[in-house]
Amino acid sequence: MFKKMIISAALACAFCSASSAMAAWPVWDEFRNDALDNGRVVDKSDDRKVTTSEGQSYAMFFALVTNDQVTFDGLAAWTADNLSGGDLTKTLPAWLWGRGRGDKWGILDTNNATDSDMWIAWCFLEAGRLWKSKEYTKKGMAMLELLKKEVRTVDNLGSVVLPGRVGFEDNGTVKLNPSYYPLFLFKRFALEDAYWNEVYEGSLRMLLRSSPAGIAPDWALFDKGGRLVPPNGDDYEIGSYNAIRTYLWAGMMSPDDPNRAILMKHFSPMVEATRALNMPPEKIHTVNLTVNDTGPFGFGACLIPMLGNDRTAGLVRSVVDSERLSGESYYSSMLALYGRGWDEGRFAFDADGRLIFPKGR
Repeated sequence: MFKKMIISAALACAFCSASSAMAAWPVWDEFRNDALDNGRVVDKSDDRKVTTSEGQSYAMFFALVTNDQVTFDGLAAWTADNLSGGDLTKTLPAWLWGRGRGDKWGILDTNNATDSDMWIAWCFLEAGRLWKSKEYTKKGMAMLELLKKEVRTVDNLGSVVLPGRVGFEDNGTVKLNPSYYPLFLFKRFALEDAYWNEVYEGSLRMLLRSSPAGIAPDWALFDKGGRLVPPNGDDYEIGSYNAIRTYLWAGMMSPDDPNRAILMKHFSPMVEATRALNMPPEKIHTVNLTVNDTGPFGFGACLIPMLGNDRTAGLVRSVVDSERLSGESYYSSMLALYGRGWDEGRFAFDADGRLIFPKGR
């Protein structure tokens, strides 16, 4: 009996030691406990209980931030097995998985989402660095090679990554999504392969050129000469659920990257629109700047890095901080984790796109 007690105590101490190595973050724990199911993030707001490569990639990021290698590995394994035919180093993941016809579970759309692919590659590279694992680094490098196949060079614009394999090129035009380009990811990639410096530069031009009035559209169309096709239709005239992330990524750039200041100035009209409403608008017209109503709490989280510490910033923080994070509010919850985590100093990015911890972990 005494021997069993000693063994039990030893196991308990080992568990406590492993747990203490993880960086505690209550709101992430809240979301993880509600939305993660055996390695997949479930979007409970969708009746099909879908999982997206986006959700997997974001969750891998937060697992890395909290030093949770068990959750990281579970997410990576589920993604590989269910979205990439068993191997992320050979096939970029399908973007959508869930319950289809006849209650059959599986891939619902085989196209990829390149922004998610980039986040996963970045996570592997940073996991390799932070956890001193050559295996993670190897996976990240292999994914970078796959991503090169999605890069297109547009005259007078530069090298940009298509949003996915299929459906974004037509008669010399390319359809791009400004929210798919966190520039610090390309900075990190360039530490491994200088090829990505050109993609960084082309992506910066795209961000500036796609939003002449300082408002990012959900989608932007460029002709073969690198000119923005005049916006026509809601996809191109409205900035909403896609575009909101553009401001988040720009605001989280390192202040040591001079292009952060350029983007902050360029997107200042969105900051002013947020101040006028005390929250970002759900939809804003990219040409005449008309707005509808305020967006959900995740939208507020996306503007926190750009707002600073004025009255509006305080109001937005109070709204974001008051919300429970769950799979029922999957998208806003993920955005809130980014905005709140950055704002609280739980993570940041250096000038080369590496993950840093301003307040330790």
